[in-house]
Amino acid sequence: NGLGVRKARVVVFRRGTDPWESHKNGLINTVVPEAHIPSHQGPDAQTVLPKLDITTMAAKGPFNIGHLHFAMVQLKNNPERKDVLKVLKNAPRLAPVRTTDGVDSMNAVAEMMRDLHRTRADMWEVAYWEDILNVTDGEANMVYQVHNESVVVPENVDAIRALTGLESEGRRSIAKTDEALGITNKFL
Repeated sequence: NGLGVRKARVVVFRRGTDPWESHKNGLINTVVPEAHIPSHQGPDAQTVLPKLDITTMAAKGPFNIGHLHFAMVQLKNNPERKDVLKVLKNAPRLAPVRTTDGVDSMNAVAEMMRDLHRTRADMWEVAYWEDILNVTDGEANMVYQVHNESVVVPENVDAIRALTGLESEGRRSIAKTDEALGITNKFL
């Protein structure tokens, strides 16, 4: 990515239940922290990036429209905000949203997917709040939303191509999948 990560600390505020089970065991008026640190997300990331210094914490809340992440990332070489934004804007499957455009909450992101006529309001991209992003003294602080039901779809398509030998170049597979699904790096 050109910036390099020294360490990452991420807090995940995850949905309390799956949408198809919310009538059975949904949380109401509470937040439940995971009983251990790190939560599984950090070690999961290390299966792909084994040298990544990451600690994650998680809690579940009374919603089921995705997960909200708060990331504090120490970067190498003291980049500026514009440098971080450039990397994010050039990365596949990331799309900025802005509170100044009225996209100021998880439900606003979900409504935007409906307005874009996405089937089931699917969001295959990760939406990050561009106007909340802060970079100070080499630390990037950001907030992003993951629609955990649909975000895995493009990665699974790419994995199938790789496993079957249909596509050996990762970037080409990403481009094919993104075109087929209508994945974008700009919602508005």
